[in-house]
Amino acid sequence: METYRVKVGAEGEIILPLELRKLFGLVAEDTLDLCVDSEGKVFVHTAERSVRPLSDFFEDLIIGDLRCDGCTGDVLKNKLLERKLKLSTVLDRLSEEAYRAYKNGQSIKWWETPALESLGIKKISKGIYDVMLTTRGVHDLVVLSEDELREIPAVFESLEQDPLAFKHLSGPYYETYRVSFRSGSKEYRVVYTVFAPENLIAILTVGAREVIYERLNGIA
Repeated sequence: METYRVKVGAEGEIILPLELRKLFGLVAEDTLDLCVDSEGKVFVHTAERSVRPLSDFFEDLIIGDLRCDGCTGDVLKNKLLERKLKLSTVLDRLSEEAYRAYKNGQSIKWWETPALESLGIKKISKGIYDVMLTTRGVHDLVVLSEDELREIPAVFESLEQDPLAFKHLSGPYYETYRVSFRSGSKEYRVVYTVFAPENLIAILTVGAREVIYERLNGIA
């Protein structure tokens, strides 16, 4: 657990370090909850954010699951919104984990991943953004076939130049996007978050849409 020391001002105010404000997306007028436990320890919790139900990225898969559970009518509609909101929250958690890993030096540049290095893929040009992967993203690449992996460099290099050119996922608090690529007859997705001040692209997950859906549900 990281510890940050702050001073209390004359009026009782405290200033959160810039790193924490960036990490949690805090801006002026945001509200924080201060919680005190029985031992006198104070914990700070971020207030509710403007997280909305995830856009239609997985809607058909969610509906299929709900119908298998016997949901219909208004129950299905309400459960659908609930599931989509949960998926937005999971993506935000992954974004925060990826950002912390980057700040702590625990993520690697895409061409340094063992799966791509094993194919002899080497980085040549330098893009505007840095595409970084955490342990989670590295594992996602490991399970791809050689043919699938060979499609990855072109995808990541396009993200380095203009990550905002692809599909924005409405719902999550952070700026999260997806881009598609094909290998043979199959289609795959790369889900990533853009942290513009750092010129950072954090890869959240890579795989077929159904596989990503199962992964996110496993985290929820």
